[in-house]
Parts: sequence; C-alpha cells; structure tokens
Amino acid sequence: MKQVRIVPPLVATDVSSAASCHQDRPFDFRGLVADRDGWMACQRGLSLSLSRNVSDVLRTVCDRSFVVRCGVLFEHAPGTRNPTTWIDCLAATEFGVFIIDQYHWRGAVKRSMDEDEVLIHERPGVVSVETSPLRRAKPALRHLRAVLTGYNCPVECIAVLDASHCEIDPTLPETILVLSELPHFMRTRLNRFRGNSLQYLDPQRIAAGLQARCADWGRS
Repeated sequence: MKQVRIVPPLVATDVSSAASCHQDRPFDFRGLVADRDGWMACQRGLSLSLSRNVSDVLRTVCDRSFVVRCGVLFEHAPGTRNPTTWIDCLAATEFGVFIIDQYHWRGAVKRSMDEDEVLIHERPGVVSVETSPLRRAKPALRHLRAVLTGYNCPVECIAVLDASHCEIDPTLPETILVLSELPHFMRTRLNRFRGNSLQYLDPQRIAAGLQARCADWGRS
C-alpha cells in the first residue's frame, strides 16, 4: 500500500496555523492569513452551522440557560511564538464547558498506533496521517481548565466530523464523533454530572469569566 504521510503542526495555536487544522474547507484561506480579522470572519462563517446545531442539541438537553459562542480566540500563552488558540464553537452549559471543533476529512478515519495521530484512508492505497483533533485541542483544554478551576466545572473537547464524507473507526475516543451522535453524547455528560454533583453550574457566570480571559469572544 502506498502511504502518503502528511504531518501538519501539532496544534493550531495561532490564527495563521489554524487554517491547516480543518481539512477540505470550501474556501482558500491563503489570501486571508495576513488579515486576522478577515480570516476570523471567514472562519466564523464556516463554523456558524456547527454553532446553530450545537444550540439545537442543547435546547433538547438543558433545562436551564446555556451559552454558545461561534469562533472564540483564547490567548493561552502570551509572549510566546504561538500565543492564541482558535475554537470553532464554545458551549457553556449547566453540566460543563465544551470546546467543539469541526473537521471536513474525507474517507475512513481510523486509530493510529500513535495516540496523537489519526489515519485517513482517503481511497484505496492512499492513507494520510493527521494530528488527532484531541491533540490539537490540548492547549485550549488545558487553558480553560486552569481558568475554571474555581468553578468545579468539567471541561471537554469534542471533534465533529462530517458524516457525509467520512466513516469513523468505532475504536476512536468517544469525543471524536459525527453530528448525529452529539445529542446522545450530551445526555451522557448531563447524567454523569448529575451523578457526581449536588447542584448545576451557572453558565452565564462561567461565560462571563471566560469572556474576560479571551482575546476575542466570538459571536452568538
């Protein structure tokens, strides 16, 4: 089998590198990389449907209010070469905070021997290697968990793949999923939280705390 190895940067920790993270985008971002505002506006346009779908799912799961933001930019490492992390969709709920990014890979997405990678079987005889979405989300996950330490708030990252273009290996982590699996995933997290906590979280208070610590709070 011929193997094509594509190794992008380990994490999308700045605006210019984030364009390489989500494959098969319908737009060419190369002309926008130098224009941060233009890039973010274009990226938010692509993430808008994801945010709307997340909101629809949470309306069926949550009894209380929730906050969903489209296109959030966190400064997780100020003063470093890559100080910021882009998040397609951020959801603050009564049972936790979720970093949700979308991917447009094509083919069968399978587990790799390296837990920081996934294998994309694009077509017979062609396999590409991509950094795992969970590895890419680690800087944002680590940053948000530190920011929310005093809230006793679970924080997780979720990768949503396009079911019309790919198949997911069932042995991949449950946080790598297709959109149709998101309602069940959220229900499991709600029930897990109920089993471990005495009272629900305040999403508005959590969102206000996050907004004060981010470079760009995105759009609702």
